[in-house]
Amino acid sequence: MKRKSKFLFTIIYLITGIYSCANGQETGSFTDARDGKVYKTVKINDQLWMGENLAFKTASGCSVYDNVSDYLKIHGYLYTWEAATEACPDGWHLPSMQNWWYLSNFLGGDEQAGGKLKQTGTTTWKSPNAGATNSSGFTALSSGRSGDNTMESIGNSTYFWTNVDDDDATSWCGALNSSNGELSFSPVNKKDGYSVRCIKDSDKNEKVFDFW
Repeated sequence: MKRKSKFLFTIIYLITGIYSCANGQETGSFTDARDGKVYKTVKINDQLWMGENLAFKTASGCSVYDNVSDYLKIHGYLYTWEAATEACPDGWHLPSMQNWWYLSNFLGGDEQAGGKLKQTGTTTWKSPNAGATNSSGFTALSSGRSGDNTMESIGNSTYFWTNVDDDDATSWCGALNSSNGELSFSPVNKKDGYSVRCIKDSDKNEKVFDFW
């Protein structure tokens, strides 16, 4: 009986391990030396991402919804593009389009990657929160603002800055929406306020797509 139990435990352990590796849920933590804040991290394939929105207060260009501190605890700061390019701690950087494409490709492509990135349920997303499984462990929350501090995006969508410097006014964001499970990419105004997910420095991640 003991041998049978041990055998079953081994099988369960192996299946759990395979599932975890396949879905990228190798988690850890990182302490930002600048302010002592501890962030969850998640390794998805060979990319190490922060598993929470950045909440480092830059000298300018960051804000919270109507200056409500509870939103800061959950959603982090909303940054202008200029602030976002300077916000990540040493050893981490604002993701490139290459980083996002690499992530999307690993998660099965743009049409389903969004659902694998979104937090499940309707605590921070409005119904239907379509396709949300959070199987990647990324735990994306709804957030963002266009032009002012209105809370129009809460529950509906979220945008994450990339490092793309299109022109004086425009950059690009990775975007998720409650109504579908897609990861899309949208041109946005650099003065808008969006979330930042820092990614650990890695030459390999930067060389996957070098044509952007």
